[in-house]
Parts: sequence; C-alpha cells; structure tokens
Amino acid sequence: MNFQIATIIIILLLTMIVSGNNLSAAVGTLLGSRIVKKWQGYLLGAGGFSTGLILEGNFLSDSIFRIMPGGDTFILINVSVSFALFLFATYYRIPLSLTMAIVGTAIGISMRTGYSMDSWYALTVLIAWIAAPVISIIAAYYMNRELNGIKYRNVWKAAGTYKILLVAISFLTAFTLGANTFGLLYSLAPHSYELLALMIVSIFAGTFFLSGGVIRRVAQDVYSMRYLNAFVSLFISSILVEGATFLSIPLSNTQTLTSSVFGSGLSYRNKLMLPKAFVIVVLMWVISPLLGMAAGYILA
Repeated sequence: MNFQIATIIIILLLTMIVSGNNLSAAVGTLLGSRIVKKWQGYLLGAGGFSTGLILEGNFLSDSIFRIMPGGDTFILINVSVSFALFLFATYYRIPLSLTMAIVGTAIGISMRTGYSMDSWYALTVLIAWIAAPVISIIAAYYMNRELNGIKYRNVWKAAGTYKILLVAISFLTAFTLGANTFGLLYSLAPHSYELLALMIVSIFAGTFFLSGGVIRRVAQDVYSMRYLNAFVSLFISSILVEGATFLSIPLSNTQTLTSSVFGSGLSYRNKLMLPKAFVIVVLMWVISPLLGMAAGYILA
C-alpha cells in the first residue's frame, strides 16, 4: 500500500469519526428539544457538513503546507498522529481538537526537518486560537443579556421564531465545520472528485452510525441550554469559524462553541455554573497541539 492510499484511508476514517462526534454540536439542541425528528436532524447535520466541504473546503487548500513541508511521507505522519490522538480521545471521551492536533503535528514535523514555515501565518493561527474563545465568551455574554432583556408580547410566537432560527443556525454550524475541519482534511490529499465523493459518503456514514460526541456532554455540564442560549452560542460559533475559513485559518468548532456556551451561562447571575467541564476543554486546547507537535517531531 503506497503512502497516498494510506493517507486517504485515514482521512476517510477521520471524516467518519468527526462527523459522528460533532453532530451534536450542530443539531444536538434540535434533537434534544424535539424540534426536528431524529432522521431529520441527521440529514440536516450531514447535509451541512457536505455542503460546507463542497463549497468552501478549498479555502484551506494550502493552509497546512504553509506550516509543514509537502511530501507523501510527512502527510502520512501527520494524519496518522492526528488519527491516533483523536481516536484515543474519542474512546476516552476527552474533548481533543482534531484541528489543533493536525496543526501541532505539522509544526513538530517542520521543527524536525528544518522546514522554513510561514512564521507570520503560524502566528496568525495562534492568535486566532487565543482570540476566538475570548471573543466567543464576551459576545455570548452580552448578546444573551440583551436578548433576554426583550419583553415579548407573544411568548409562544417568539419561541416559534427561535425554533426556525435554530434550524437555520444549526445548518450553518454544520456548514462551517464542513468548510473548515473537513476542508483541512481534504487539503492533506491530492484533490479529486473521487476523494470528495468518498468524504461525503464518510460524512453520512459517520453521522448516522457514529453520532454521539463530547460537545453535547460538555454543553450540558456547563450550562443547561434554552432556545435563546442555544441560538446565541451556535450563531457566534458559526460566524467566527466561517470568518476563519475565509481567511484560510484552521479554527476548531470546539473552541468557539464551548466558549460561547460558557459565555451564555455567565450571562445569568443566578444560574448554577459548572466550570469544571469548560476548564477540561481549555486544557485540551493546550495539550492537543503540544501532543501533536511532540509526536510529529519524533516521527518525522
């Protein structure tokens, strides 16, 4: 088996796992509150993932190679390390970021090989990783405070409006993950319509057969979400990830969504908060790229 075939197989496996693991991040609220039926939520999520990959996946086509050298051997090392880390984290229900693992591994490979990476780009990615959670928390906090202060004449009509908005923003959240995370995976192999089709098949397979995910558990631990809170959290997360995609910056949905959920919880003074889950996720944001960096350096 040559390196390219092995790389494609791992990419397809990662696509399946990430689809199942992140479905709840996009449509968990819709399914939990029974706004849509289970099969409808699955189709909405898989459709969003696939549409994002098809329309905007190429935005990150050269992002990883601005950090690490090309070559089948280095690419296989990257996807293999990322797959091992993500599989381990998924099995033990640890919220590890695949995006961060891929970038961290790329940096480790560059350090070992002496590759002259685009330092300004790498610094931009690091700044985005730090700024995005901070922006998410602050924006979610103030947006929730403002929207919760609105007095609705017809509460039931307002709830119905938020249901419609939740369906739309859930699709957008899935779309941005497809564009950014799956787009990053797509960039690691030679582009072809065949690979794109296989990734879409993997997306639907992972969505329907491997759905679960740590994001829903983290969201429930941090804050019990209502329609308004869920809309705000998904809205802020999707806007930030979409912006990062247009700038060709790999950004984890885990970062933006979990941070915006936490910010939503902070907006309620009398609401019991359980920050332990959020702290664990933050620690994994640091550990994910460091583990990838160490493994990439050793194996390159």
